[in-house]
Amino acid sequence: MVKRDLVKSIILVMVFVVALIGLRLYVFEPYTVTEQDANNVVRQGEMVVAFKTVKADYSDLVLYKVGGKKYIGRIIAKSGDSVTFMDDVLYLNNKVQEEPYIESLKATYHKQFVNGAYFTNDFSIETLTQTVDGTIPKRQYLILNDDRTNSADSRQHGLINQSDLIGVISFRLTPLSEFGFVDSV
Repeated sequence: MVKRDLVKSIILVMVFVVALIGLRLYVFEPYTVTEQDANNVVRQGEMVVAFKTVKADYSDLVLYKVGGKKYIGRIIAKSGDSVTFMDDVLYLNNKVQEEPYIESLKATYHKQFVNGAYFTNDFSIETLTQTVDGTIPKRQYLILNDDRTNSADSRQHGLINQSDLIGVISFRLTPLSEFGFVDSV
């Protein structure tokens, strides 16, 4: 009787471990936020979860990789979009696009630099891609950090391929006081 219970327990643990490995490989990716990735939504040292099965959309906070390194950024534009940043204003497909998720970071920046410096330097898709087409190619994204003073995003790495997106940041594991779904705005 005891031997049979032990075998059942071992099999149950093995099934649980295999299920966890499968979920980790195909459904989610845990990530500890670095100082470089921190913003108003996720802070340095927090552990978040990126879900691989969620389709990324505008303004989503995503985990992506470039050159073997992982980053957190926000999707600003997708395939077929035209983008211009001019005088701290985002123009998406020739329409002004609000960015409420960076307002407090922008205000803090402007308090420090009262000389009229812009929080986001001017650029366009043409200047990023060195092309004249002006639109984002298929299966690529323009991803920017909320803290625009950190240019380790599409401004430095170029447009991000869809295959380099790991997942959408949707859940916070730590600190336990903030355990739960991430409100990315």
